[in-house]
Amino acid sequence: MTQLNKVIQIEKYHEGLAAGVAKMWNLSRDGWGGDTRVMTEEQVKKKEANSDNIELYLALDGEEVAGYCGLSEYKEDTGSLYIPLLNVRPDYQGHKIGKKLLLQALEKTVELGWPRLDLYTWAGNTKAVPLYKKCGFFWEDRDDSTHLMNFIPQVLNTPLLKPVFEKLDWYEDSTRMIEVKPDGHKENGFTFYEYSWQNAETSARVLFERTSRGICLIENDEFILQLKMADHEVIQEEEREFKITVVNKGAAPLSFKVSGIGNERVKYDFSTEQLVVDESTISATFTVEKGEEPSNWHTHPSIRTTVWINELECELKLGVFPINPAKIEASYSGNLSFLEKETSIEVEITNNLRENAEFQLSFPESEQVVLGNNNITTNVPARGRKTVSVPLTVKKHGFYKPELTITATKTDGQKLTYEQDISVSFKGPGAKFGGESKDCWHIFNGLGQINVRKRDLLTTVAKSTSKQNLPFAFLTPKLGKPYSLEFTKKKPTSVTWEVDDSSVYLKICLDSAEMEGLRLTQTFRLFGDGILHTWAEVENKGESTHPDVAFSQPVHQDLEQVYFPLDGEVVYFSENRIMEIGELDPERITGNWYFSEGHFGPIGLAWSKESNAGPESWQFIIEDQFGKLEPGAKAVSGTITLSLGAFQTVDDFIAYAEQTPVHKKAERTTELSYQSDQLVIKPDADPEFTLKTYRNSYLDGTLTIGNVIHEITAEMEKTSHSVTVPITASQPVSILEAAYDGNGTEARFRELLLSPAGKVISNSEGSSIFVDNGDITLKADPAFYPGIYSMEVNGHEWLANSYPELTAKSWWNPWAGGMKTAPRGINTFSLLKENSHAEVVEMADCEGNKWSGLAITTEFEEHKQWKGVQYVQYYLMLPGVPVVASFAKVTDAGGKNLADDVWITDLFVGGNQLTDIQISVIDSQQGHAYHAGSEEIPLLLDGDSYFTSINSDDKFYLIPNNDASPTDAYTNKEVLQLVSKHQGEFEKSAPLFLFFDERKLTGDLLKKLRRVQF
Repeated sequence: MTQLNKVIQIEKYHEGLAAGVAKMWNLSRDGWGGDTRVMTEEQVKKKEANSDNIELYLALDGEEVAGYCGLSEYKEDTGSLYIPLLNVRPDYQGHKIGKKLLLQALEKTVELGWPRLDLYTWAGNTKAVPLYKKCGFFWEDRDDSTHLMNFIPQVLNTPLLKPVFEKLDWYEDSTRMIEVKPDGHKENGFTFYEYSWQNAETSARVLFERTSRGICLIENDEFILQLKMADHEVIQEEEREFKITVVNKGAAPLSFKVSGIGNERVKYDFSTEQLVVDESTISATFTVEKGEEPSNWHTHPSIRTTVWINELECELKLGVFPINPAKIEASYSGNLSFLEKETSIEVEITNNLRENAEFQLSFPESEQVVLGNNNITTNVPARGRKTVSVPLTVKKHGFYKPELTITATKTDGQKLTYEQDISVSFKGPGAKFGGESKDCWHIFNGLGQINVRKRDLLTTVAKSTSKQNLPFAFLTPKLGKPYSLEFTKKKPTSVTWEVDDSSVYLKICLDSAEMEGLRLTQTFRLFGDGILHTWAEVENKGESTHPDVAFSQPVHQDLEQVYFPLDGEVVYFSENRIMEIGELDPERITGNWYFSEGHFGPIGLAWSKESNAGPESWQFIIEDQFGKLEPGAKAVSGTITLSLGAFQTVDDFIAYAEQTPVHKKAERTTELSYQSDQLVIKPDADPEFTLKTYRNSYLDGTLTIGNVIHEITAEMEKTSHSVTVPITASQPVSILEAAYDGNGTEARFRELLLSPAGKVISNSEGSSIFVDNGDITLKADPAFYPGIYSMEVNGHEWLANSYPELTAKSWWNPWAGGMKTAPRGINTFSLLKENSHAEVVEMADCEGNKWSGLAITTEFEEHKQWKGVQYVQYYLMLPGVPVVASFAKVTDAGGKNLADDVWITDLFVGGNQLTDIQISVIDSQQGHAYHAGSEEIPLLLDGDSYFTSINSDDKFYLIPNNDASPTDAYTNKEVLQLVSKHQGEFEKSAPLFLFFDERKLTGDLLKKLRRVQF
């Protein structure tokens, strides 16, 4: 526990305290599950500027921020404020700072006249729950959340109770039992929460009913006042009774007056006035009109009465749960429906009566479906459930929403009749429609569907009608600034559907009360291929100018195998460790998209480049700034695109997000990367290596390279760390291993280093040109064929060829063998008609290293489609390093559009005997080896594939460029051909590499050669 420097002061947040708040969060990680995210001063400023807090209280120990407590309007229900976040720095816990902050928030709630204060926590928060309860909170008994409600503001603001609390201290004199479990005692379907107080002078107790959020009983030394009724559940439109009882505990009569007038859904009207000497009970009847079933998240329809005792007022409340005699719900088990095929829907009947009953369900005639029987009858036990199958034939795709007439016949013969609709979607390929169910508004297009929850406008997406949605949601939209959560509780002005040739629209209009006159229209447009567009239009329909209008669309996704554009890189976050959106540093996002490949399938999100986007806690926020909106003005946000499997790869989605017709594949990097600063090192140089994390947390652990351990602590505040590694006896190809143990992760790395030594020499013999780097000798003869015909590595020939004469072989005539790159569709005869020549060249790579080798230029003069095009094949090497880099460059396009052309590099592996060659591949289950020259075998090579020969100690690896399709291999009894294809409008292709080494190496390691670009 920290020794306090000063008496803790509670102050309101201002930007001057942002750095201290950031420090508080960074030192509070252990209290939030060991979270290692880094919070910065700028992030705090942005977060709090966008916050909807009414107040933000900070506990200060001098200049140190020791605690944090926000106070905002509760978004899920009416009539309450809310504490969205409460935190005390771990080293300050034990000083009653949390209590001070809570009491400050409560005092403000009382001051503002709100009746209630809510918060959420987690069930395992055993340290805080007793504090919450001591401060007046009750833990609601629910499965879906750990929700607490505090009614002390209502107690203190009730005039009838004010004289009591002139004698009682609500905090110090509380006698309530504190237990770390949900609160409340249950009776006839009601849940009651009880406060009790006692001191030497007096005592009191107040009972609150859970669903009305109101007082239903007050007892003190003078009287007992109670509102009660027989059952919480009330059948709609059936007359019921409630009672108000007053017990006089004193000697003098009590002046008692009560009145009540019905509200939106609960209908009653009564008033009375009398003197109560001993006890008095007033009865009245009420009915509940038809409507939606109430939710746990909202205050229920309620009996509300105003009572005066000795001229002091209070409000009594009891919530009701309106029900029909039965609850009827329907579902269709299939995803797609098929026209004119007999199928069925499942109808679940829940008997709400306290006795067995027979239920008859009468379906109306419909053009959409034909039922085998329009009247279904079944018996359901008291408070029981039964599911019946209703056979039908679908005539037309769409949203089926019949209004059923339901008759419940009790055991005594009494009949109860009412109407209720059910809703089922019959989806079909290309079918576009919208509809409304009990809980949501929907749109459907083919396999895709969008569901907007009525309760709070939470929008989920699905590719099936089952209840399992995809792990993505658009959260409630917000208008600002400052931003408000008013639309979580506000019913839309209108909800409409539209259909055009390719898509279906859902438009939701919302009129703002907090920014008077502004109307927000949010549109969702769903295409049949699984693409969703959404945008917002804001119109000022009022008479006042709004100086600073902004729109915020939060989204949430459970991210698996996700790609993010960070620091100019495409960063892949592993499938094993789940990515949480708050682990991203918004300052490092350098693109307008992200893409995931989890078990739900590929999901991509893109936003306008003009919008601002970034993480905020567990949400990802996309924001548009409109500025000043004068009366009559309109503004439209950027379009947000959600792809539900429409794009199968991250590269295709990046091209869409960036609106580029051709997108070269980006090299991926991992969330925790380790890389040498230079791939090619000089013999006397000590290379530098950098460890980097893309998660928003500081490195905190040890980096081990060889026998040397490097300590990296969180106090160093680093997301990247560089070290120099001495290399004593460098090899032409070195593989350095390293390990990192930190941030709850153990990671191992392998890094490739190339160390050139010696020279690349060349000579010629006749029309042949040779180049030799000490390990590899390449030979080319353009008079024979425009490619290399020989590649000899450490004395072993790896290419099959017919040099010096063309021949026929297997499927090819003429056949030259060797290796070449050429446009697809040009056969050997055509290529040989063109003029080709070769020369020895030297070229620097992107890091300035000199490569030497052969350049073979081909000029098309005869070929009709390619006439005027000139291109060069390069085969380059570093001295003493067993690697060849090969690429093609178009030096003159001759006016030809090359965008759709595919270029093919092929080579024929051979040597002394074809059967000496073995092809090793690794699939997801096991490794396989195939023998060349034995039978016809087509193969698709993975990144870990390689070739061996019984005549060489080397393994031969082919590493295609990043734009290439997977490498094809084909062998029969005469040949082994490898083919690498890539497409794109390019001046120069990225190189592919031929690599030779005795060691068994992984594709991930060898892909590091792709750093070499020319």
